[in-house]
This record gives sequence, structure tokens and C-alpha cells, in this order.
Amino acid sequence: MLKHLIPKDDPKQALRLRRFFIASASYLMWMVLIVYCYYPGFIRLSKGWTALAFGMIILVNILFYILLRTGLNKRFSDPSLTMFQMTTAALFVMVAIYFTDEIRGIMLLAYIVTILFGIFRFTLGQYIRFTLFSVATYAFVILLLQINHPDKINFQIELLQLIIFASVLTWFSMLGNYLSGLREKLSLTNYNLKTALNTIQDLAIHDDLTQAYNRRHMYEELLREKALADRSGIIFSITLIDLDFFKQVNDTYGHLKGDDVLKHLIHSIGREIREIDSVSRYGGEEFLIIMGNTDIKGAEEGALRIKKAVENLKFPGFPESFAITISAGVTSYKPVEPVEKMIDRADKALYKAKAAGRNQVFVKHPE
Repeated sequence: MLKHLIPKDDPKQALRLRRFFIASASYLMWMVLIVYCYYPGFIRLSKGWTALAFGMIILVNILFYILLRTGLNKRFSDPSLTMFQMTTAALFVMVAIYFTDEIRGIMLLAYIVTILFGIFRFTLGQYIRFTLFSVATYAFVILLLQINHPDKINFQIELLQLIIFASVLTWFSMLGNYLSGLREKLSLTNYNLKTALNTIQDLAIHDDLTQAYNRRHMYEELLREKALADRSGIIFSITLIDLDFFKQVNDTYGHLKGDDVLKHLIHSIGREIREIDSVSRYGGEEFLIIMGNTDIKGAEEGALRIKKAVENLKFPGFPESFAITISAGVTSYKPVEPVEKMIDRADKALYKAKAAGRNQVFVKHPE
């Protein structure tokens, strides 16, 4: 039933609502205990006033649920409404304490349940404010009892209970603040660990120089596309690209400048391919582009578009006349064949493109 009361599309709101339902269960527990205390006469309330108090508790919980379920809680500085919920619970507890006599001290135990809800949310300042509020309301209850029911109160005992109550809440506040600090440190550690793992994963699948995918990840992508094609019949294609006369660039301008050319080239290719496509460094100055859901004709058109873009590419830090060209071999996947055979076919097409004078795109169809 609760799965229909908690949103699935907002994890933070779902967590807040789950905490709210735990708090509501605490209210239900105390309502049952109050009913149990009513019949032996431990509570000075008529049935009508008890029913009214229960109605108020239910109404307040409904209001809190509406705030959380509609998202209105997000307008508050604390979307969890922790302080609001705890102070409301504290007021209900104090009302119950006012109308009890012999078990008044025992009723104060309800505060332990209440303060635990702030143990992972409150700052030290919030704990102090809640402690001061709780001690002040209890002192006010003692004052009211002294005025209205002096025969039901032993002022010295109540004063001792107030001192103990204030001491316990202060201790819980310090403990809660300590645990909150541990939680924040743990959250920070988890965040740093997640960031480190993401960085490691990113380094594991990308080429250090060009930031294109590395050869190992390229094969993983090819096998994924192969599995999809074998299962659904959706054909994909690849384009194997080689920079023409790249050795001359290194010999003329140096290897560092040659690295700049490779990085700028991959950045340019990235602008020409689709989001579902990927480019990987096959080796040296050779790059392989995987084109998902693309037949050989579409792959050829894409390769020609990339070739033209590279011809017009300008390289920062190089002479205005500096330009490079690429040769490309294109092929498409034939169901069930090994991906190595497909790569070999693209490599043969690339060889023909270079043999034909370079700056060419050659296509080799599957047999």
C-alpha cells in the first residue's frame, strides 16, 4: 500500500515520506499507550477530549503528508520539515504530560523517541534550540500544574525531573551532533570515493592523449553492437580512419605539436558524428568510428562528411597554410560474423583508399 503513497520519481522525497511514516507509526504507538492509560485513570481527560486530541494528531499528520506529497515542503529551508515535526510531537507530548499524574516522569521517555528523529539531520544549533524549547515547555507544564492542580504535584520532584530532563536532552544533543558529524564525514568520504571510482573508470576506457575511447573499450562497444544486430537484425557500420602523412607532421613540427593535431582532430570528429556513435583510437594515428543503426550507405556519407570537415580544419598554433587530410575505409556488419573480420574488411578498404592517393573514402561490402 505504501508504494502508492510514496513517489517513485523523486528519491529524496521518497526518503522523506518514509521517515514521515515512521514518525506516524510512533504517534500511533503513543495513542495506543494513552488509551491503555486512560482506563486505569492515569490520565485526567474525558473521552471527548481524548478523542479530540487524537483527531488533532491525525489532522496534523495528514497536513504533514500533504506538504510532503505535493512538494510544498521544498519551499522550506529544511525540506524534511524535521524541526516542525519534532516540535509538533513535543507539544503533543507536553499536553499528555500535563494531563497525567503518577506516570508523568515515565511519559518524558517519549522525548527520546522524538529527539532520535533529528539525530541525522540536526546541527548543534538546532539541537540546542530544540532542547531549550523542550525544557521551557516542560517548565511551563510544571507551572500550570502548580497553579491549577497543586494537589497533583510535588514541586521538588518535578524540579528534579526537569533538571534530569534538561541534562538528558543536552547529552542527546551532543551525541546527536557527534553522530551528525560522523554522517557528514561518511557522506563526504562516499562522495570522494564515488568521484575517484568514476575517474578511474573514465581513465580505464579513454585514451590518455585524445580522450577518444581506447582499444579495449572499442571492442566492448563492437561486441555490444554485434549482440544487438544478431538479436534484432539492426545493422551497424564502422569507419576506419588514418591521418595522411602524419609522420611528416611529427618530423616538421615535433611530436608535441603532432599530439595537438590528434587532439584537435578527434574534437572535430566528435562534432560530426551522432550521439549514438563513438570514436576510438585504434592505434597510432588510426581511429575507428562505430555508427549504430547505420547501413553502409549512411556510413559512407558520414565518412565523406568527416573527410570534408577535416580538409577545412584550422589548427591553432600552426601556420595558416597548414592542413591535413584523412583516408577512410567503410564497411557494415554481417550478422553472426566475428567483429575481427569486420575490422579487417574496413582495414582493407582503408588500404585501398591510401593506395589510390589518400584523402579518399573507400567502401567494402560484406561478402
